[in-house]
Amino acid sequence: MGDHGNPRRDAKEDWEAEEASTDPGAAAIENRLRTLPERSKRGLIRSVLADNGGEVQDEDEILPALIDVIDLTGDDPGTQQRSRAQPLRNRSIPSEMSIDRYYFNGLKLEPGSTAEIREHRQLFKASFLYITHVIKTPDGIRLRGIPLTRLRNLRGRLPRLRNEVAMVLHVDINDHRPDETQAAIEVPITDVIGTRHCHFTNADFPQYRTVIGIFKSIAELEEQGVLMCRWRCVFKYRDATTRIAHINQAQKNAAPLEYVIEHLNAKDVSKKRFKVSETRRLNVWRGGKTRGGEHNPENGNSFVQGPVVQIDGEEDPELVMVQKKPGQRYTFGDMFCGAGGASCGVRKAGFQIKVACDHHAGACKTYAKVFPEARLHRVDIFDFIISNNLKVRVDVLHLSPPCQYWSPAHTVAGVNDDANIAVLFSCHELIRKLRPRLFTLEQTFGILHPKFEWYFNCLVAGFTENNYSVRWKIVNLVDWGSPATSRPSPKPPTSPPGIKKRGKKPHVTVEKMLARIPRDAPRYDDMHQPHEMARKRFERWDPDVTLKRCITTNGGCGNYHPNGRRDFTLREYATLQTFPVDYPFQNPERKKQIGNAFPPMVVKVLYTHLRKWLEKQDRVYAVENEPIDLDDPDVELLDLADELTMDGSDDGDVEFIDSRHLSSPSDSGASTHQDEMDLDLSDGEYRHALCIDPDQRRRVWAPIDLTED
Repeated sequence: MGDHGNPRRDAKEDWEAEEASTDPGAAAIENRLRTLPERSKRGLIRSVLADNGGEVQDEDEILPALIDVIDLTGDDPGTQQRSRAQPLRNRSIPSEMSIDRYYFNGLKLEPGSTAEIREHRQLFKASFLYITHVIKTPDGIRLRGIPLTRLRNLRGRLPRLRNEVAMVLHVDINDHRPDETQAAIEVPITDVIGTRHCHFTNADFPQYRTVIGIFKSIAELEEQGVLMCRWRCVFKYRDATTRIAHINQAQKNAAPLEYVIEHLNAKDVSKKRFKVSETRRLNVWRGGKTRGGEHNPENGNSFVQGPVVQIDGEEDPELVMVQKKPGQRYTFGDMFCGAGGASCGVRKAGFQIKVACDHHAGACKTYAKVFPEARLHRVDIFDFIISNNLKVRVDVLHLSPPCQYWSPAHTVAGVNDDANIAVLFSCHELIRKLRPRLFTLEQTFGILHPKFEWYFNCLVAGFTENNYSVRWKIVNLVDWGSPATSRPSPKPPTSPPGIKKRGKKPHVTVEKMLARIPRDAPRYDDMHQPHEMARKRFERWDPDVTLKRCITTNGGCGNYHPNGRRDFTLREYATLQTFPVDYPFQNPERKKQIGNAFPPMVVKVLYTHLRKWLEKQDRVYAVENEPIDLDDPDVELLDLADELTMDGSDDGDVEFIDSRHLSSPSDSGASTHQDEMDLDLSDGEYRHALCIDPDQRRRVWAPIDLTED
């Protein structure tokens, strides 16, 4: 990515000073998060590897605390029909009402131009309108178009850069028209303040940025300079009723089901002048790509390793379909790999595991035994980041940072809180080190609670700063093949879009999963010794259902065998986490390894979809048959490749995840005025009382130790 130079650091200091004056609580948190990598290198962060001990609360008590995050109890949005009480917005405009242009107070307003309008506070203070239609109505002239807001108004999810704007689109999942069509707004002509020049580009910042040039001051630059739009922010709702209630703050638990912050790509840019080669942008970030995957057994002894750089950086106008070479696969990296839940599912989905990292002794012993092909690093994640002898690229990266601090079950401060906060933001450094084409991140849904907003927004900002598109959504993993709820999670950036109305396949039940364990398993499996377990007197329950409680590091409060006479064995817990029945967990702390795992069956479903998406992007087809999962021959799973689409498009060009960093060659030639021009220091109005935990405001941040236990 290269050094950004002193001007940006000076601008960063100015920004910090401004934030400190407007919102001390938020600024303190954001400043702490930004400095975590430097602090770790100076040895100021320590980690204690003891159990948090906070996961003791009943889920029935937890969910009400999260009711203002999202409504988890409603019907699946994919099965809903539009209600007649919900009128279709932005209907087609009759030809007699549409006009080519209109002059207002000497201003020429026409489709394709941008007007400055009165601020729409409900749309993140959108104050610009990209005009798509000029409409003549009985009540006067109205403008329809796409609302645009300055990046400084997006609450820290995108860099605060001067004269940079983003589209704000609120869309309904049950409205199948294009996002820009249904999310357009209409304003009366009297709302127009002036006109502005605005260009849409897929180039990375600072390319095409506004320079001070003829402007006399920074204020004049902001008021009159050219606006650049590189981003699209999409908020997806169950239906129009939920959208209206959320925008008007009329219902506490009305919230989007899914969020997308998407960098524009070449297909979104109409003016050739502002369109840049996607191949060149990818080359700058990671050195290009190998179509079909970077793992190729035929080149195992080749001097050249990793992605192929295309020197000219030109886009192939029409790639010819090619077949993968025998054994060719996309490469995968597993950070915070634990005992290998994610890697187990990824291997089943047809990926080649290349590198992994964790510091837990027992988990690493398990991982090394199951995945000898992976280069496993048993070190603290910050030591992995600062290691200079690791030069590796992966096609896809998975991140599973600790979730205890963000969990709604975490109600008492723990000794690991600071370490878990620090580790979450190591994810930014990991993507810069491994530079994947796309990545997934698993976290507890508790991180979306309003009191953690600044933490979560900083997490997202670290990805958008590197020009990754980000998509997050709370999902119930029972819909993806898990028999246990198992930590529904927002997933920057790969939580898939809404489910088509084809219907879901049956959930996998507890009974079906436990039936996989051989009857003679107690003879040879020390993890399955039901007759040696303490006797209980619990109520019996029907196992032909999904597990009601989450499986946690201590098994999960309220989880026990359906017969009511004992707890689950370790093998039963592992099987309910969808591990193969012979998965060789190693001591110590096997129950903790199981509870921390990302269920392999869920990962398999997700990554099969991602592999097929990559193959479609690369225009390759496999010469080998689909991988056969011998562990799951009888289980019907949701097929994301069939059930989900990329924003309703089949052309393959709509980004499921933007897999490229868009660093520009012009980075090295940044203006000496960049600190003044580019960083937006205007006051951002933040309602910090709702977003920052009062206890966190008063907290004294003590150094922590990242030494191994």
